[in-house]
Amino acid sequence: MDWKFIDPSGIDPELFDLTKVSACKVKKYNGNEDENHIRTEGWTLCADVVEKCPVTGVQLPESTLYLFAAKGIK
Repeated sequence: MDWKFIDPSGIDPELFDLTKVSACKVKKYNGNEDENHIRTEGWTLCADVVEKCPVTGVQLPESTLYLFAAKGIK
């Protein structure tokens, strides 16, 4: 799964050590990637295990690890 942008309004900025999130993208973590290789200039990463797909909102068959990347104001 490539990075997909999601609505930043529902994202808690404190998860990324920000005061406001202006953009957020998400990617399913498959375990084969090293987080140091997927960091992008200006983006802050956070990983979370979720039960619903953060892109579609559909219930997942099992809990899944996703990487979230956010840009915003410190």
